[in-house]
Amino acid sequence: MYRVAIFNPAPGVGKTTLGANLGHALAMAGRKVTLVDLDPVGSLCDSLGLFRPPSHGIDQVILGGVSVESVALSTREELHLVPPGEHLAEIEQADESGSERGRLLRQALTDGIPGTDVLLMDCPSKSEWLVASALLISDLVLVPVTCDEAGALALPGLLETIEQFSRVRGRAIDYRVVINRMPVRRRLTGPAAGFIELAPGRVLKHTICQTDPIAQARSAGRTVFEYRPDSRAAKDFRQLATEWLATVDVS
Repeated sequence: MYRVAIFNPAPGVGKTTLGANLGHALAMAGRKVTLVDLDPVGSLCDSLGLFRPPSHGIDQVILGGVSVESVALSTREELHLVPPGEHLAEIEQADESGSERGRLLRQALTDGIPGTDVLLMDCPSKSEWLVASALLISDLVLVPVTCDEAGALALPGLLETIEQFSRVRGRAIDYRVVINRMPVRRRLTGPAAGFIELAPGRVLKHTICQTDPIAQARSAGRTVFEYRPDSRAAKDFRQLATEWLATVDVS
């Protein structure tokens, strides 16, 4: 099982949209995919049409006694989803040390679901220990950045965080940068052109353009492949999945 954390502490950079649509693209490519919604808000659930997600989810795994498999839901062919659960926000904000909770979460996500090829973890914008747990067990970190000055300015700090966790683990964490919200018909210019220099060999060639079907699909609780399979958005995510699969070994 190949474990991937989708990480960027900044809100609104497209982490959840990337998780839902890349996950579905990988599933359509024949990979067995499990999505884990680590955000107490449950945005990933909304993106897949679970506007009233189950009360039990990853929260029960953290509290102990249940497996990830027991709270996973089959949402599409070859695609499972682990919801956050109604108590994740309380657990996240608890005053006591998160070390034991983090240990339980890391162990459960390491075990995963039998038969899963790719485990995609949608990290929240906040919550240090939830994010830390995901990064510490990841085989790869996907870093979505917006194609603007804010994205360019944030990338060095994101890469430094990954390096810090690499030192904690005692081995390097592999990562790939996904350029998101790229204006249609625009090339990388200005500050955004520095992405490739900041992360040589780690920036995925295929970008996600900013188009209406992405937001419309999310509001409808569907992926772009279900909402507009012939759209530019569907093509972007399909190409991104193909490129990503060619760069990593998920067998």
